[in-house]
Amino acid sequence: MAELTKTKLADLEEDFRAYKKIPSKIAEALIAKEWKPEDANAWIKGSQTHTERALTDLIKREDNKSYLYYSKLYADISRAYDSLSEELKYIVDIYMWGELNYLEWRDVAERIHCSKTSVYKKRYKILESLAIQQGKVF
Repeated sequence: MAELTKTKLADLEEDFRAYKKIPSKIAEALIAKEWKPEDANAWIKGSQTHTERALTDLIKREDNKSYLYYSKLYADISRAYDSLSEELKYIVDIYMWGELNYLEWRDVAERIHCSKTSVYKKRYKILESLAIQQGKVF
């Protein structure tokens, strides 16, 4: 199996940490694609000049690259998370997505009572699961 470089790991960690924000990015991508200049003041006019489309119609648009990127990333992270052990899920929940997401990994090691080496191995496993889902390593 190919080793992940420090740069790759940093990118994967950034993506993994952004998981909770991805649904809003997807919504923004869909809204931005449909927005027209006349929509800015539509609420003042009191009536819409165009009909609302079903969300499923918007999702089907294959030319919306932002939507496709964020949707795939969200799905990849979800699958990667589901493949983790309970211990690693706990670390992700608290220290990557939760209230202590600002902590450095050395601080996480102290909190979960393990060595710095061990916490970095756990981090690697978490990020490797995402790399596997994305096809970056096999």
